[in-house]
Amino acid sequence: MSGPEPEALQQWANSRGLAWQPEDTLPPVTERLRAGVGVGEHRASWRTVSDRGMTTITGSNSKKPERQTVGVCEGTLPGGLNGVIGHHFHQIDQGSGQEDRYLAITDTVVFAELPAGARPVFHLEGSKGGGEVKGAFAVGNSGEPASPLDGVVPAPSGTIEAGGLRWVSFPAEEDERIRGAVSAATRSLDGIPWERAVVEYESGRLAVWVRDRPLTDAASLDALCSFASAVADGLNEAAGSAPPLDLRAPLAMPEPGAREKWVSAGADLVVWEEPPVSIIAAQERYKKDVRPQATRTGWKVYGIVGVSLFIFSLLVAGASLAISWAVDELAVGIVVAVASVVLGIFGATRIGLETGQEALDDRLKSSAIPWGIEAFARGYAKHAGLTREDHEELRRRLAVPFRGRCQIAWQGELAPGRTGHLSIWIDATGTPEPPRFFLLAVAGNNGAGAPAGYESSEVDGLRLTWQEVTSVQRADHRLDQLRAVA
Repeated sequence: MSGPEPEALQQWANSRGLAWQPEDTLPPVTERLRAGVGVGEHRASWRTVSDRGMTTITGSNSKKPERQTVGVCEGTLPGGLNGVIGHHFHQIDQGSGQEDRYLAITDTVVFAELPAGARPVFHLEGSKGGGEVKGAFAVGNSGEPASPLDGVVPAPSGTIEAGGLRWVSFPAEEDERIRGAVSAATRSLDGIPWERAVVEYESGRLAVWVRDRPLTDAASLDALCSFASAVADGLNEAAGSAPPLDLRAPLAMPEPGAREKWVSAGADLVVWEEPPVSIIAAQERYKKDVRPQATRTGWKVYGIVGVSLFIFSLLVAGASLAISWAVDELAVGIVVAVASVVLGIFGATRIGLETGQEALDDRLKSSAIPWGIEAFARGYAKHAGLTREDHEELRRRLAVPFRGRCQIAWQGELAPGRTGHLSIWIDATGTPEPPRFFLLAVAGNNGAGAPAGYESSEVDGLRLTWQEVTSVQRADHRLDQLRAVA
């Protein structure tokens, strides 16, 4: 095979009443769809994997984009899902020392945007081998640290086995919620190479893959579409199962786990005489407490990386001396050995410092960010006379007009005589673009339009009023202004 041919799906699309086009590259909006971003256009070989797992590399003289979707079929797919299916490839860079430095990896993918958004689950991944969701940068010993400054407790993910696949949710959802959403769909796996199947769901965007395989036979294409449709049905059903939102009562806070206890203890490190005026202000204050420990972590990482690289350069120098002595070219070996040691010192210093700085920055962010959010949430509740509530449950119950997940939620009297919910949301689904932030108020529908500077809509008899803000504008005065017009 020389690569995916756009026409390979055209006949199948025509027979299923789907619109077909040679190329319409899907947006990089899930982890696998983002693969290849930044690699650039290169001459690359095609990689294919057989049913027995044998990998074949086929050369090519033509340049290829870093990522592309070809043979795109769009419409109501077999199974009922309104979406697209196509052959999607992305390039990987194996490094300058490889015979085939750049490889083009081809998959078959079904992609759809679901109205359920983040309500059923914010992030879900299913595969035979399972997926990994990074909730935080973890340092120190496992378990709860004695002091919040001693380490980081990562945000947990949920993991279950269902239908032969491992499903990972983030933030962690109850096992029964995820099992109920995916169990029926897994009965449709028989018609596709299920061991190569991957499901990604991120804030309303669904991508269902068969990895390393450009499917072309009608039966397999139908089966993949039916499986994706069943997954979508399960997610939509999970979203619809949430109880309606009550404006008069806060959503009960969950029992705190290890992560929540660590965040609370970290927020307690600062006694605020006045509530922090913004999330950013609170986070910057906590960085002062975390910086000494973060600096020690950075130097520790620098030492480990630097020493490892220096030892490697000594091994290279010793090997060159031994080889040159064996072939009676000791002078050449000495020159190579000295060069190896010198380059090793410079390399160990530069790479060690870069890695150490990254570790320092990660340590600062992974502590100061959640502690600052918690401190601001407490402080604003006191300032506004509102009650803290479960922000994840608000996400499950409310169909918001933007992507992302809720960071903080409060309930109470937003304005005189107007009770409802107030929240802050973050949309980081556009990676590598910077996150977007939203302030949202939910109250009873009074028939009013959107006030100047805000947007509003009616959802299930509720009036949603929101405003997109910068990270710095996640502040008390902005929330006060929103409450006044909600």
